[in-house]
Amino acid sequence: MRNWFRAVLLAGVCLLLLVSCEKVILDQTATSTKDKGNVVLTVADVEAFPNEGSTRGMVPVEQACSRLCFAVYQNGQRVKYDNQKLGDSDFGTSAMTLDNGNYQLLILGHSGEANPTTTKPNQVKFSNVTASGGTGFTDTFYYYGNLTVSDDMGEQEYTLDRASAMLRLITKDPKPSSVKRFYFYYTGGSATLDATTGVGNANSQQKVYFNLDATTDDKPLEFELYTFPHGDGQEVNFHIEAQDENGTALFTKDLKAAMESNVITQFSGYFFTEGESSPSGESAGARSLIMVDTTWGGVEDYSY
Repeated sequence: MRNWFRAVLLAGVCLLLLVSCEKVILDQTATSTKDKGNVVLTVADVEAFPNEGSTRGMVPVEQACSRLCFAVYQNGQRVKYDNQKLGDSDFGTSAMTLDNGNYQLLILGHSGEANPTTTKPNQVKFSNVTASGGTGFTDTFYYYGNLTVSDDMGEQEYTLDRASAMLRLITKDPKPSSVKRFYFYYTGGSATLDATTGVGNANSQQKVYFNLDATTDDKPLEFELYTFPHGDGQEVNFHIEAQDENGTALFTKDLKAAMESNVITQFSGYFFTEGESSPSGESAGARSLIMVDTTWGGVEDYSY
């Protein structure tokens, strides 16, 4: 009799454990993306034109952008937005609940330390990051267009275009050990993107710092900076300082060039010493399934 009671008790305990385990499994079941909203927006890829005759190549979006911003507007007002960071489980796809109707959609991909303001699509503003070594200006991609929400709409996929232009500075001579930081101050470009036209629309004062450690001593250097060009071909002016540990300028250079979206403006020359260089400013010929094309549309090569 005692053995029978023990057997019944053991069976009851096992049943309770089974029910308890089953409940935990059910509670941990993930909801689908579609359950989070009636509108699902996905970045399919990022498009850029081939660079220097190269064939187009796609890479996963997380290799090109560390942040994505989705913003929906109606009658000039932002009604929904979703900012994502690399590492988020839904990076690259946004689900929103929207009433049926007509909207405008902005998708922005960048790698800044903070997101820009997206309150208005024609004033997407990035800011200087004041912390030494930081930058608010990175390679930036975007999509802007109409979005029609209806009962039978499916998942929407979008391709992003590059909005930014790049300045690449190359030093042919090695960096002295006394140089601890490079400081760039540039005007003529824009830190604000008008996503409705794809060009910059502010006269910005952009600042970028690059801290340099001992591993860069006695080696040539390469820097990359970004801006949104104006649509009228306005020249961008760069003031560059190689500074010591106290922020004192040891070497300086001033450059200027007309810049275009999706085009690299490249300056190379002797920054710290006299060398075989052309005069400054003279033109020499002036889902992990989400894929990104990071090639550029061309390189304008100059010497300084």
